[in-house]
Amino acid sequence: MKTRRILILGYFGRTTNKRDGQTIKTRQYLELLEKNLGGSARIDTFDTQVLHFRPWQVITLLWKVVRSKTVVYMPAQNNLSHFFGTLFVLSRIFDIDIVYPLIGGWLPDFLEKNRKFVGKLSKIKGIFPENRTITELLVKKYALQNVHTLSNFRFVEYEPDVPSSNKDMFRIVFMSRIVKAKGIETVFKIAGYFSDPEVREKYPVSIDFYGERFEESDDYFEQMLARFDNVCYKGVLEPKEITRTLSAYDVLILPTRYPGEGVSGAIIDAYMAGLPVLVSDWMYVKDSVFHGKTGYIVALDEHEVENYVGHIKYLFSHQEELDKMKKEAYLHSKEHGETVAWAILRPFLA
Repeated sequence: MKTRRILILGYFGRTTNKRDGQTIKTRQYLELLEKNLGGSARIDTFDTQVLHFRPWQVITLLWKVVRSKTVVYMPAQNNLSHFFGTLFVLSRIFDIDIVYPLIGGWLPDFLEKNRKFVGKLSKIKGIFPENRTITELLVKKYALQNVHTLSNFRFVEYEPDVPSSNKDMFRIVFMSRIVKAKGIETVFKIAGYFSDPEVREKYPVSIDFYGERFEESDDYFEQMLARFDNVCYKGVLEPKEITRTLSAYDVLILPTRYPGEGVSGAIIDAYMAGLPVLVSDWMYVKDSVFHGKTGYIVALDEHEVENYVGHIKYLFSHQEELDKMKKEAYLHSKEHGETVAWAILRPFLA
């Protein structure tokens, strides 16, 4: 029997060792396929980042595509705009299955402006949004019938001892891109409130940042780090370090306004570590955060900082409630394990 060839086509970020939500998810799909298909399939990859530095490598890309039986296609908007048409034509000529796991929540808005893609997308083997709301939107608004929800998933490397709350210091963690669109300005306003000596005496709060830094927000970030002594930047975590590191904290905070946010991987990472989350009411967050159970969802209005502060004070003062939310968060993480993801994806790779 001929070995099935599968190509994972996406932004792995290997050239510059880029580590963000897109590259992490793309690499996770490679790990998922290698772990579950083993020697029953020949799995290849193409890192689209290479084309930024060596555009002639498009020849290699096309050669890998036509030799494949299945392409696991994980594009950003630019790749979907400029390469999907070619990929679709090749798939029809060479009888190639296209399996499309979405990264983020931007596809519905993209299709609103680029309806010419709807017909082609309706003919590929499967589209896999990160949450049910996007799935329902693609089905109802664009009549796509090949859509199946497959949320962000994680491999379990470490099981935390839940709960493990801190008694003398309420430790908050932010883990995402270090950019203003992810809400770092709000985080620093919260840090400013808890840096007041009188407040600190009653509510000792620290905030640690993890994540890749970007030039667009770096000057501001440095200035704020220097201003407050209850905040600290601790670099970028390797995937295998995340769960163990996060388990030492009390809550994860993510006041994101990031365009195209789907189900943030940071929220899933927090759940895996047994952490409730404090997040902004943005995009599709209600599909992954259950207010009052796995965390709190905060409205983006003039009372935003005040409401974040109120939730932090409440959790600090109500240890039993915090412990209960930690357990709920960890239980919810089971819905985002690799076995759940593989059960959904496997039939489309046969």
